Amino acid sequence: MSWTGQFYGEVLREFGDFHLRENDYAFGSRKFGGNAQSITKNRWVHHTSFLWDYDVSNMDYLKLPMRAPEYRSARSHVEFLCRMKEILPSKSTFIEGTIKALGSHFSVQPIQSNAATNLSNISHPPSTRLLTRPELEQALLSASENSDTNSSMYAVP
Repeated sequence: MSWTGQFYGEVLREFGDFHLRENDYAFGSRKFGGNAQSITKNRWVHHTSFLWDYDVSNMDYLKLPMRAPEYRSARSHVEFLCRMKEILPSKSTFIEGTIKALGSHFSVQPIQSNAATNLSNISHPPSTRLLTRPELEQALLSASENSDTNSSMYAVP
């Protein structure tokens, strides 16, 4: 995911000490966003969430994560997070910078929003599917035939 750090670095470098830390976007040691991605076969999905603003009282509802990045240093949510609105002059500044950076990495063409809506009607074959019972049985049979040992046991209900 290092490419996202480079990408958003172009957008945010003039506003502070921007870093990609593990899967988090941070100014200094304070997180303002995160990302995740999934790569399967011919598909790639990247998801990013940014924290423009938040109500401090809502932080009380959040539990501390069981697995936290090392740089969090056991800080509370309020100590660990920052609002983008406190660092950037406006949302439009961020959006315009992101569009400009997109154009330097990807072929970007503006379209009307109704054209994007029409794309949702296109059928996409799923990358995964449920196997039928015969397919599962065949896979188990093949696995046992190809196994060097019989130390594993499989059961199909």
